[in-house]
Amino acid sequence: MQKRSNLIYANLEDLELDINNPRFGELYNGSKNEEDLIEYLLFEEAAEEIAKSIAHRNEFYEDKALWVIKNSAGKFTVRDGNRRCAAVKALQMPGRFKLSESKTPFAQLPVYEYTDEDELKSRIGEEHAASLFRSWERIAKALQILDLANTGKQDEMNTLDSRPGDFIKLGSFYKEAVKYGGDEFRKQIRRGRGKTGGKTIIYERLFRDAKVCGYKFKNSPTFKIEITDTTKFKSYIRALVKYIETFPETKTSDIDGDKSFIKRLKDYGFDINQKNAPDPTRSATIPSATITTQGIRAPTGATISSAAISPVSNSTKGSGGTPASSITSPISASVTATTPIASKRGTVKQYPDIKRKQFPLGLKSRIDEYFEIDSSEMPNAKVAMARVTYECVLKYVVEKTKSGAIIFSNSGHFGSAYSRRPHTNFDEMNKKFIELIINTGIAQAFRNFEFDKMHQTIHNYHVSSKSIDADQIKMNLIILLEFMLQDVDDLLISLDISKIR
Repeated sequence: MQKRSNLIYANLEDLELDINNPRFGELYNGSKNEEDLIEYLLFEEAAEEIAKSIAHRNEFYEDKALWVIKNSAGKFTVRDGNRRCAAVKALQMPGRFKLSESKTPFAQLPVYEYTDEDELKSRIGEEHAASLFRSWERIAKALQILDLANTGKQDEMNTLDSRPGDFIKLGSFYKEAVKYGGDEFRKQIRRGRGKTGGKTIIYERLFRDAKVCGYKFKNSPTFKIEITDTTKFKSYIRALVKYIETFPETKTSDIDGDKSFIKRLKDYGFDINQKNAPDPTRSATIPSATITTQGIRAPTGATISSAAISPVSNSTKGSGGTPASSITSPISASVTATTPIASKRGTVKQYPDIKRKQFPLGLKSRIDEYFEIDSSEMPNAKVAMARVTYECVLKYVVEKTKSGAIIFSNSGHFGSAYSRRPHTNFDEMNKKFIELIINTGIAQAFRNFEFDKMHQTIHNYHVSSKSIDADQIKMNLIILLEFMLQDVDDLLISLDISKIR
């Protein structure tokens, strides 16, 4: 019997991660630097859990040997076992990767060395068909099956799944969509925590609307995507990416329960009834400046840029999951548009929706007191009380919210905010809370909240606030309060709770 591989022990420094690995290569958008790839595998591909297991056992078993092949540089490229290899490499310097485990030294790892690339690919295919492949996320499976279909390996493709056509559709869709959706699309498609990533199924559900979005899928046995209108497809992808980025809580139930869901993308630059759909990244002239429950309108004749607009801070949802409120900060006129601006009219919200259960009446009274202050009659008081209200709510959330059995305020993450107990360092607490927020737009809205203006109004008698200042701060505060005081379960999936230890 011919022996196709040899079990040897390779030096850890001679093992190189495979940046083109079919499981994650298409989804990884970082540099070729090994440390960046290790960090991606730890926190996006669950290698962190493998690191914990290895550190606990303090051993790397031979039956978990990596499958490698020697490269032109004389080192070994890891074809199978990249997560295990990344976990071990991270354990050599756990502090650098923010792992809580102690350093677990390994000089060498067991590897099966192959000399024939095709033989190794075939062996990996067999293994994946048996078990490992089934644990892959859906998009990784799709890209692997598409690669097999493109190389004519029908038999191997059919052993991986009983419905390979569905995966070919998804894989070929990804290849086209990533051209226009870019890195944000990759983030949404790959595995994610909380509200980031894991949106593959949403894109798949919307295959039902392919005909009006500029693409279709070929019939069996090909199944691949065919772009019928490049301009429309490009506009559709960019609009949907922006929509999901703005509303990361979007679920499949929102798609399934609303057969006209695709029409929601009109405010993001995609109109199914327009023959040549607009490109949502191009400059646009947007009429009449108004803050509405759907966004901001610029003055007539002015153009808008994302640099002049605070990112969408949060949203509330109407029936059926339809976003009902999305208020951003004031804008400057006469700049170039790079972000789609919502255009529907609505009523300006005057009070936050508080979804948190068992909310204390004392804090509710404090919030009521703030919103009862008349901006036109007492703008200074309104601005000053905005900061007080925000601090009270944030302190309540940090000290009354649990991740598992750990209260936020008792975790190491918030330790620096309580380093001088019983006094609280609010600025540090605020910074640490923002670090937990998964959605970058929402996090930026928190950072943009005008604390300096409030501070100056409170402490500097030379500074006075106008009613328009007070109203603008109130609009932004409503959104921040709604984010913090959403239902606890919804709040937790909006935060990276892996940092709460």
